[in-house]
Amino acid sequence: MIEKFNQHFKDWVSSACKDWDYPEPSDEYFARVHRRLPEGLRVSLGLGLKEGLIISQGRTFTLKGLSPKKGPYNWFSRYSSAKEPAPNWEYFVQVAEFVRLYHVTTAKGLILTFEDDLMDLALYLNDKLVVCCEVKERASHLQKLIKGIKVYQQSINFTVVDRGNDPLRKAKYIAKRRPKYFCGVAIGVRFEYQVSYPEGYAFQLAKDVIPWI
Repeated sequence: MIEKFNQHFKDWVSSACKDWDYPEPSDEYFARVHRRLPEGLRVSLGLGLKEGLIISQGRTFTLKGLSPKKGPYNWFSRYSSAKEPAPNWEYFVQVAEFVRLYHVTTAKGLILTFEDDLMDLALYLNDKLVVCCEVKERASHLQKLIKGIKVYQQSINFTVVDRGNDPLRKAKYIAKRRPKYFCGVAIGVRFEYQVSYPEGYAFQLAKDVIPWI
């Protein structure tokens, strides 16, 4: 599976280079990517490609079951000064988690969504939001986000503009949408919480294990 991902990645890079008139990158470029995306992650993505969960469209992608109104999403950003495709690292982790959750949840009658309003992933049961999930590439970034979300557990001023304030944006989502569980995922770590809504609080996060996943 890892070779399947590696070959697809090379194809995506070539497509981006063609679109943006970049030279083909050196072997060191691919070595850097492999160092940053660990083996297990690339195996998960290879499995998603083999099973048709990840649908390649040149340098972009969509996912099985997504509405035609969603995507396509870009594997890379264009930085003209570097003259090489810049991987959107977080998408690789997010898509790998989509593949993992797809296998776990479809047999249980849950519906998995990608880019669910302001959350990266979400699970629904009978049209009811039960799990929302936020993905970061690095564990330190995820821990910082969760710490920021917890600041708003007691109260949220919904009139405050949340542009550029990701913890506030996620806290608003939780308080409005009222999921039963919240999950944070990054390479090497996973944090799972039960969400409650006691009187006098916007919400509360308590460490737990999400039973479906």
